[in-house]
Amino acid sequence: MKFEADSLGDQYNLTHALLVYQSRASRDAYATKHPIELMDGKPMIRPGSPLTEGDYKALIEGLKPKDRPSIEWNDPAILARGMGRLIWWTPPRKRAMFFKASSHSLVEFSGKGTCPTPGLVFMAAARTLHVFAFKGDAAPTRQTQLFQAPFFNVWSNGQVCVGNAMLPEEDQRNDLEAWERFFFGSNFTHPNFRQKDRLTLGVEPCAFWQKQLNRPAKTFPENVLVDIKLNVNDLLALDFYERPHVRAEGEF
Repeated sequence: MKFEADSLGDQYNLTHALLVYQSRASRDAYATKHPIELMDGKPMIRPGSPLTEGDYKALIEGLKPKDRPSIEWNDPAILARGMGRLIWWTPPRKRAMFFKASSHSLVEFSGKGTCPTPGLVFMAAARTLHVFAFKGDAAPTRQTQLFQAPFFNVWSNGQVCVGNAMLPEEDQRNDLEAWERFFFGSNFTHPNFRQKDRLTLGVEPCAFWQKQLNRPAKTFPENVLVDIKLNVNDLLALDFYERPHVRAEGEF
């Protein structure tokens, strides 16, 4: 029996044991907490006491964030959760956006302002974020058609280029607002591909967003959204990340 454990470079010592007593007549259980004492180099479970709410709270707070059970608000914005993914949506709205000139862009410009955005579907995993657009303002269903998110820093498969931006901390991975702050709080620097009519249909992307900064439309012009032959149900596929994807021309 091991008395120590290592996790990502941190060392942990065995200090307590929890004993759980299960009722023979029901699924009810009773737990006691016992200190561990080393005697002649061997761990001995000492007499304990009933596990109190305070003990339980201290135990939960002592766990690493990823191991902590939690009570979560059933946010109506969430479409699906599971297999390490969190999928949610936002209706069309105006958002603060920040643009920074980049040598990767054929047309450089900098600026900031409040611009209209289309309805969006986000999908977050441990270290990645995908974002897609949809038309209308009703809550998406499984059959809702998805479009290329018309933003810089997004590849043709919907994945966001992180660059030097800071991803949400581990204990914020289920925080929708933290992911949205990460995305819209970063600088939009350049389109991630150069294929014509692939990011914003019928208009050069930099020219489109420059116009939205100078004279923003009341609502996002959905006619520029590019069909990418996906719907919300595709995001639920177990092999979504492994599926072959046709890259846009000039993608980098």
